[in-house]
Amino acid sequence: MKLFFLFIFFTITVNYGLAQDITLRVLGYSSYTEYAESNVALISTNDSSLVKINKLKDSISAYRINSELIEINSLKNQNSSHFKIEHADINEFDKLLVLCSALEISVNKVYFKMPEHIFEEEDQKAVLALNNANSKAKLIANHLGYKIDNILNIDDDTTYASSIYDAVDFDSERVEVVLRLLELLGSGNSQYETESSKPIRSGGYNLWVTYNLKKK
Repeated sequence: MKLFFLFIFFTITVNYGLAQDITLRVLGYSSYTEYAESNVALISTNDSSLVKINKLKDSISAYRINSELIEINSLKNQNSSHFKIEHADINEFDKLLVLCSALEISVNKVYFKMPEHIFEEEDQKAVLALNNANSKAKLIANHLGYKIDNILNIDDDTTYASSIYDAVDFDSERVEVVLRLLELLGSGNSQYETESSKPIRSGGYNLWVTYNLKKK
C-alpha cells in the first residue's frame, strides 16, 4: 500500500515560472501504545451485615487469589455497600467474578485499568513528531523542486487539527493534491483516562511545523 501511495505521489509533476520562497505547514505525528495494568470490577451488596462480602474474602483466601477488596464510599445510596476488586491476571480475575456470581454479589462495572500518563516522556514524543514532520516536509519539497531552508515555527497546540497541511502561499490545484496525498500519515488524539473498555490504548503526539522552502 505504501509503495503504491508513493508511486502515485511521484507521478505528479508541478511547474513554476518564478523561483520564489514558499512556506509549508506540516503536522508531525508520533504514536505510542499503552497496555492495561489490571482488570477491575466494581461490586455491591445490599447485605448490611456484609455476610456475603466476608464470605467472598474467605473464598479469595481459600483459592489463594492475590486480590484485596477495597471499600468505596457511596453517598448516593446508603442502603448498599460498594467495593472494588482487581487483578492483573485475566484468569484470576475471572475466578473473582465467578465467586461474586456464586455469592449473588452484584457486579456493577468491569473495566481495564490503564497506566497513569507520564508527562515527562512528552519531550521524547515531541522529538519523534518533529522528525516525522521533517520527513514529510522533505518529501513534499523535493517533489516540488524545493528544499527546506529553515523552520519558521513549531506549535504543539493541535487539538483542533484536521489536516497535515495548513497553507501554502501560492495557488496551485496540483500542489493541494500533492499535500492531500499525505493526509493519512498524521492524525490522532491523546487520552489519559485510567478507565478503559479495551486492554490496549493507542495515542499520539502532534506538532505543527512551519517551514520556509527555497527553490533548488
